[in-house]
Amino acid sequence: QLRPVLLLFAAFIFSCGVGHGLRVWNIWHANYWLEGGWTLVTATISLYTAWQLRALVPQLLNTHRDLVVTREVAENTRRDLVMTREVAEQDPLTGIANRRGLEAALNALSYQPTGVSHSLVLVDLDGFKSINDTYGHGVGDQLLQAVAKVLHSQIRAIDLAARIGGDEFVLLMVGCTPEEARDKVETIRQEIQNVHLPNLVPGPDHPLISASFGISHFDSEHGLAHSYQRADAALYTAKHSGKNQVEVATSAVAP
Repeated sequence: QLRPVLLLFAAFIFSCGVGHGLRVWNIWHANYWLEGGWTLVTATISLYTAWQLRALVPQLLNTHRDLVVTREVAENTRRDLVMTREVAEQDPLTGIANRRGLEAALNALSYQPTGVSHSLVLVDLDGFKSINDTYGHGVGDQLLQAVAKVLHSQIRAIDLAARIGGDEFVLLMVGCTPEEARDKVETIRQEIQNVHLPNLVPGPDHPLISASFGISHFDSEHGLAHSYQRADAALYTAKHSGKNQVEVATSAVAP
């Protein structure tokens, strides 16, 4: 229904152009009857176009309203999908990423240029079970939240901190070799020792809050499992060497 109206508009514009030309013609020739006749033609086209628009305007208004509603629905849907994805990739207790968020970040790194080094850091709290058993899970949850806050505050915007279960955390340090990452992890280790909780009183079984760390190189070709296995081996060494230490994986574990 829109095509006939557009054709009428085109005819109206053409008619107006001819009318202007006749006015110029009449400057030298007194053929006013010709100009008047053409003005009648223009008026007829104009009135007929207006009559056709009378029936079309409500439809155009409804179409515009539908487009606005569709755009709002699409925007709300996009926003809901983004929020759903963020919630699905976030640990509800600490607010940092969960395992799914970590896997999404690692998958994104697989599309980056090769030749760039990344580090995977496993973080495990020392004596967390004893704290849970002595003070209850409420204090344990507060400790997990405090440690997550330290991890998140100490890494860069391009890095990622994730809690993958219990008192086990992972750091993904982008563009860092394990040796470069170690300096930053040492700072994080010291910051965790400075965590203070009002309900947690140091005792002989847990004189301070501490964590052990295992660092490995992340290789996107072998995937998360390979890098995780190497970092876990380094973490095991840190745990059995006195805890509250940082160890770097020095040899590859067969994938």
